[in-house]
Amino acid sequence: MKRVKLILRDPDINRILGNELELWLDEQANIIDVLKKVDAMILERGKFPVKGCKSLLHMAFHPVEHRFYRHVGLTAHSDVERFLDVRENPSLKLPDKTVIVLTLTLCQGDWEQIIDSE
Repeated sequence: MKRVKLILRDPDINRILGNELELWLDEQANIIDVLKKVDAMILERGKFPVKGCKSLLHMAFHPVEHRFYRHVGLTAHSDVERFLDVRENPSLKLPDKTVIVLTLTLCQGDWEQIIDSE
């Protein structure tokens, strides 16, 4: 198991989970696994709080093009790597003690149309 810290910037989700989460994930986990784990935590407390979105993964990640939406701010680093390019490589295996900052309420530019993969 490895430890990942997620700093999340979204007022609706922060009301449910707070703005910093310490997660324990399996050794092969990537950023998508982090979002799925947070979604499970949200669903344990009720429905997803952001109108028009089904989950954090749905809100942040384009399922067809396998990329993060432009309106999502995303950075990651670890004790041994100053920059982990999880935006361009969402399948990147995260090292232990990774810190991820995810911002969903960027003020600059327009939001991309969020799509369903169904």
